[in-house]
Amino acid sequence: MKQYRSVPRLLLLIELWLPWPALAAGAAIEIVKLFGTWQALESHPEKGQVETLFTIRDDRTFSGSMSVNSEIVWTWGGDWTLAGNRLTWHYTRSSMTLHENHRTETDEILSVSDDTLTYRSGSRGSVSTLQRLPPERRQHTLPPPDNAR
Repeated sequence: MKQYRSVPRLLLLIELWLPWPALAAGAAIEIVKLFGTWQALESHPEKGQVETLFTIRDDRTFSGSMSVNSEIVWTWGGDWTLAGNRLTWHYTRSSMTLHENHRTETDEILSVSDDTLTYRSGSRGSVSTLQRLPPERRQHTLPPPDNAR
């Protein structure tokens, strides 16, 4: 796996490029709608095709991967909690070094349907919409390494 020094900058650019959806105020989150595999697919002018995939499981764990031009550059995993519409990610595994202050992130779920999940990033403030993958595409994520670096 190649090392990409600009992956954090690339993540920020992806967040800025994703569409801004119409937001439903005060909608209750149906927790079962969070379960599944989600995708963000973007064409980056400098890096090429960027695909971010992650799975939210009903056992309160998650895992995911990021690929640039079909090459996996990052895998991660951990557990999650939901309080109201606040989804908190606790990263316990990562193929890239995560500083202690980045091992926990909280996002605001704005809406979730059978097909899309829209959230506001707690760390960046940007709004992103993800697409749910159909069952035949859900075996995407590699198991992340057993250590959080």
